[in-house]
Amino acid sequence: MDLCSIVSHYAAEINWWWFAAATIVSFAIGGVWYSLLFSKAWIRVFKVEMEGVTTASVVRTMLFQLLTTMFLGAVFFVLTNISVWIAILTLVGICGWEKGKLNFQFSRRKDFLMAVVIEVGHTFVVGMVFILFALL
Repeated sequence: MDLCSIVSHYAAEINWWWFAAATIVSFAIGGVWYSLLFSKAWIRVFKVEMEGVTTASVVRTMLFQLLTTMFLGAVFFVLTNISVWIAILTLVGICGWEKGKLNFQFSRRKDFLMAVVIEVGHTFVVGMVFILFALL
């Protein structure tokens, strides 16, 4: 059996209602995460410039984020159907890669640690939402 057949088999077993629910919950978590919980820290640490931001650019960004969230979620749904442990190990690997990517972007340790909490923390929480929903 080749890889495409294996993925197709497990993708066919996805409960699309739970997938849709996980996508909505994950997207909502992102909204709360980057607005209520960490907006000021995120803007400060990543030096985000809000000048010149238009409604159209925000809508495009949010649609792109929704699509990438769905893609990531689909990966976790398939992996969870194969093995919960493979899904969790993959999530840990993605979080480790993301942390490594942040390593050389910050000269101040405090900013680096906050960036890890914000970015890696969000990825981990969203990944776990998809894994947990895939188990339902």
